[in-house]
Amino acid sequence: MNEIKNDLLIDEWKIVEKNFNLEDNKKNETIFSIGNGYIGMRGNFEEGLKDKKYTVEGTYLNGFYETHEIKYGEKAYAFPEIGQTMLNVINSKIIKIYVDDEEFNMMDSEIVDYERVLDLKEGVLKRKAVWRTKTGKELELNFERLTSFDDKHLAAVKVSIIPLNFSGKIKLVSLIDGNVKNLTAEDDPRVGSGLSGRSLEIIEKNIEDDEISILSKTKNSNFKLLCAAKNLFTTEQDYTIKSIDDEYIVGIEYEINGVEKNKIEFIKYISYTTTRDYDEIFDVKDRVLKRAAKMGYENIKKNQIEYMKRFWESADVEIEGDAKLQQGIRFNMFHILQSTGKDSKTNIGAKGLTGEGYEGHYFWDTEMYIIPMFIYTKPEVARKLLEYRYNTLDKARERARQMSHEKGALFPWRTINGEECSAYFPASTAQYHINADIAYAIKKYYEATLDEEFLIKYGAEILFETARIFEDLGHYVEGKGFCIDGVTGPDEYTAIVNNNAYTNLMAKDHLSFAAYVAEYMKKNFNDEYQRIKEKIELDEEEIARWKKAAENMYIPYDEKLKIHPQDDSFLSKKIWDFENTPKENYPLLLHYHPLVIYRHQVCKQADWVLALYLHSDKFTKEQKIRDFEYYEKVTTHDSSLSPCIFSIVACDIGYIDKAYDYFMRTARMDLDDHHGNTKDGIHAANMAGSWLGIVAGFGGFRAFEDEILFSPRIPQNWNRYSFKINYRQRLIKVDVNKEKVILQLIKGSSIKVKLYDEEVQLEDKIERNLAN
Repeated sequence: MNEIKNDLLIDEWKIVEKNFNLEDNKKNETIFSIGNGYIGMRGNFEEGLKDKKYTVEGTYLNGFYETHEIKYGEKAYAFPEIGQTMLNVINSKIIKIYVDDEEFNMMDSEIVDYERVLDLKEGVLKRKAVWRTKTGKELELNFERLTSFDDKHLAAVKVSIIPLNFSGKIKLVSLIDGNVKNLTAEDDPRVGSGLSGRSLEIIEKNIEDDEISILSKTKNSNFKLLCAAKNLFTTEQDYTIKSIDDEYIVGIEYEINGVEKNKIEFIKYISYTTTRDYDEIFDVKDRVLKRAAKMGYENIKKNQIEYMKRFWESADVEIEGDAKLQQGIRFNMFHILQSTGKDSKTNIGAKGLTGEGYEGHYFWDTEMYIIPMFIYTKPEVARKLLEYRYNTLDKARERARQMSHEKGALFPWRTINGEECSAYFPASTAQYHINADIAYAIKKYYEATLDEEFLIKYGAEILFETARIFEDLGHYVEGKGFCIDGVTGPDEYTAIVNNNAYTNLMAKDHLSFAAYVAEYMKKNFNDEYQRIKEKIELDEEEIARWKKAAENMYIPYDEKLKIHPQDDSFLSKKIWDFENTPKENYPLLLHYHPLVIYRHQVCKQADWVLALYLHSDKFTKEQKIRDFEYYEKVTTHDSSLSPCIFSIVACDIGYIDKAYDYFMRTARMDLDDHHGNTKDGIHAANMAGSWLGIVAGFGGFRAFEDEILFSPRIPQNWNRYSFKINYRQRLIKVDVNKEKVILQLIKGSSIKVKLYDEEVQLEDKIERNLAN
């Protein structure tokens, strides 16, 4: 863990930077990113930085990608051939300001006063700078930026300029820049991509009245992107206009007659539309920009604030006694909200929309970390993320055939459009558990919402097709039962094993639930069941085989140690020499060949420990303690997905101090740059994991079939905490202090809940003593 050096102030609802530090700028560009689930803009300054080594200029569109050939030294059958990379797209943020031909720039201009604020309540990025020119002229500059939650294609920038001690010429230049590139992967494949040079070819540039635009096209994926901006003054101004049309840049230069103490206010409405979403992108652009101009910036901002208000009303987590932690958890939830696709066509990448790490790919992180947060705070978003899986089901079917499965669907490890694009199969394609992870998320979503329309229209078909894979993959072994060979579990430091315990347990649950849904639909929605059955040529005998496989699933157990081995061979391996491994050699994957790691007992992240959380009702406390203590000794937590899970299970077994230590590694991972790589983008799954750490960890929240239960604990450092759970049209607030637990039904009808071991009928509010 890196030494924490943070130049940001502590505020429970804001991220505040008072002093600009060039060395921290790349990290802070990630932290001050703004997005709406479709458009993501890094926290770059509108005017840019003169020295590009201190900045990663980035704007990203969720799901907009370029393809490239995956090159292998040696290639085998069914290796993915085409990679996908989320593109750094046309930069529309640029607004430059000049006085006497002197350009405002945070690197070398004299800044008298400065503040930058990411407002978590408003969903708006703000910056104020008082600039003193070399001739002593002073200007107050205020910038605001938002990406609209109401219209995913819209972003807006507001700039106000106040000449404080002079009247005279001020030049404002609004540009769109098409000369953009992605970062190139070098020593760390997690950071960059296989693309080189510009991936977007400019087709045409246009300047018409107050509007500028660039139409571009990807070279390989054949998508068109139209980026346009409408430029308007909202104050009465005396100015002249000059058009700018260079090779890659289009813009408008305004020379303004500034008056001392009089504010100049300029709005730049921005739209991004692509042919991945629409055929008529020009029509969509016109609609977006005309509507924005008609509404005006303040009304767009008002809608943004209302959206955020509704989100926090159902999702806010309160912590008293630790302002840094309160800031951290809200920051994390905000970034998850603004990075997640909400249109059933897009998902959420490992770095959200804040950086190019992992090429913008979607992983199992969505189902295991991010969807749970939305299921119980904003379930309509959880549904859209699951609909994305349905919309890529045909691609999963194709992958299953490539992997020699005659029936069913195999979802990819890394993807944007639904096709597998990971070249390293031992730690990707071999992770068959992703099918079961998706099934688990469907199950939890259905249990929490009773959304039968979703189950019938989307969920059941996914469940049936993915269950087929496990039934085909496994086989019966005498003395064991139904076994699954040649897979990799969540722990990427242990690859291609027989009977990964996590995978087998998740597959058992998956097969059982798929059989249940088939029988439920046959009884209650037979017409729809017959439609799906006919569409996928489902045989009734298959369902019987699913049940039998689930009932006979082999879950490894070592009678001598009384623990669950991670797989059949894990305990027979030599334990990694942790004592003599230098700190600088972590993460191991950057310093040791995979085979060296695979030969040892060493875990990158929670594997079986994750199973202990997801299926905590299936194990005794004593069993959890034995498993937890064994795996804690051999886990490096090189993955940011790991500490939050260890924190949750530590709470479950009563190790509260240890749970708190793990939790603190998650809550401010990006704000305090614990891994030293926040500059590359947020750690999205970890952010959602910090929410899980409070709700499922300290709050002890679980939901199993028709039962929800709470077993709250409170860390010594806190005075009080609270969170809310959205469950079956009810909104339940859980409030915990040093003495009491208070459950309050904020919305919806009476419901039975379990508090510790007591079943209670929650009608309004109940109080109980906090358990020791």
